[in-house]
Amino acid sequence: MRVQQPVRDRNMSLWQSAVRQTLVNRADLSDGDKKQAEYGVSLHAQSVQTNEPLALPDPQPQADGQSPVGSPSNIAQGSKAAFDAIQAHQNNDSLGHFAFFSMLRDFVMKYSSWDVEGWAQCGWYYMKYYVLAHLPPSYNDWQAHAPADINFGVIDYLLPKNSRVLMIGDWGTHMPDNAALLRQALEKFNPDIIIHLGDVYYSGTVEECTANVLDVLDQIIADVNPPKRPAFFTIPGNHDYYSGGSGFYRTIGKVNSGVAGCTQQASYFCLRTEDSKWQFLGMDTGYGDRNPVDQQAPSLQVHEGTWHRDKLETFPGTTILLSHHQLISAKEKLNGGQRPYLNENLYATFKQYFDRIAAWYWGHEHNFILFQNDLTIQKGDKPLKKGRLLGCSAYEETESEDPYAINNPPAKFMKNMPRLKLSDFRTDLQSFYNHAFAILDVAPDKITASYYEYPSWGETKVPPSDPPIDKYLYQEQLKPMR
Repeated sequence: MRVQQPVRDRNMSLWQSAVRQTLVNRADLSDGDKKQAEYGVSLHAQSVQTNEPLALPDPQPQADGQSPVGSPSNIAQGSKAAFDAIQAHQNNDSLGHFAFFSMLRDFVMKYSSWDVEGWAQCGWYYMKYYVLAHLPPSYNDWQAHAPADINFGVIDYLLPKNSRVLMIGDWGTHMPDNAALLRQALEKFNPDIIIHLGDVYYSGTVEECTANVLDVLDQIIADVNPPKRPAFFTIPGNHDYYSGGSGFYRTIGKVNSGVAGCTQQASYFCLRTEDSKWQFLGMDTGYGDRNPVDQQAPSLQVHEGTWHRDKLETFPGTTILLSHHQLISAKEKLNGGQRPYLNENLYATFKQYFDRIAAWYWGHEHNFILFQNDLTIQKGDKPLKKGRLLGCSAYEETESEDPYAINNPPAKFMKNMPRLKLSDFRTDLQSFYNHAFAILDVAPDKITASYYEYPSWGETKVPPSDPPIDKYLYQEQLKPMR
């Protein structure tokens, strides 16, 4: 059983955040009851995303000794009933508080033994997050500063010319296996910095960013006790903006406090080595995908495009480009045009600089893919040296989702590309893939990129202790381009 399953639906993600926050505050429920409730709500969210009906609920009342929140199927039906009642209330201003509460009670009590006050509390959090989601989102625009500073967002800290970077993607959960991955990676590799390619689930609320990133990092650092604390730099994904982005901005304001020179000012950043041979250039694509109904393949904010072009044109060394969203996808449809596999907006912004970009890393899809080296996207344009999908450091795809499907043949995989294996901890009911992350060993003359696989697991089959990190999946050299 995977307790949490995210969906690319803003309102459902807000609802999942609301339920989770309610469960955190319920001291009368056991951890097992909370996980069962969260799992049931995830079943509801998945049914909305796939447009498939929910399983029929179990007969009520609950049997003695059964979880007081009800079975997962009952929780899923109760979640749907409560969410439908809240939406009806939103759409009908004349519906009074008493009538709303009565409707919520009548809907929910058909399906779940979890008390109606609990569902009402979920509704209160949902409305809070819903309001935040519909306010103008947070964004630190370098052009808006007085005076405008094109170097706003450049990190003061300089990476040593020989250094190590740990890169993870779509990592912001609160699950044991993603925490184990980071803990083992810090113990084995002792990186100078950590780069996260975005997404804190379900909707990037302040509560979730605190619990899923800040608190987890603090605990892992305390467990590992490295010689020095690695700085943590991140870019926002779509989930980070579902509730307006305040959680993300609180994270970057706090996560590196006490780490000299490592303050991240914006949702985009530029981090350079001390010898000016390499720069890591992170962009904000989450802002443009804060409501997936509106747009699938987001563009950058207009002033941010200018900012990135300045960094690419004025830096004498080679760039490692970072985004949450894909440039290309073999599986997903990114637009309705003639090249559905391509983010046309990002391609137009960066294609002229492909002779300065040694590799472009992104997440969003929960998979590990090495696209064909020197990939020509459009005849006459510079080829993309290396495109790498690394969105699988916490949420893995199931076998039935077929993450390696090739729906868009022009998005070519590298020949003999290594693929993630199915987890050894899968069950007969759920068959899912493992996680992955990257270690980049930086030197003046090259970056050695090593990609590692790490086991994933749910609540049904759990390893007795953190599995160790074994040999890498694949290793390659990123060469200077200038």
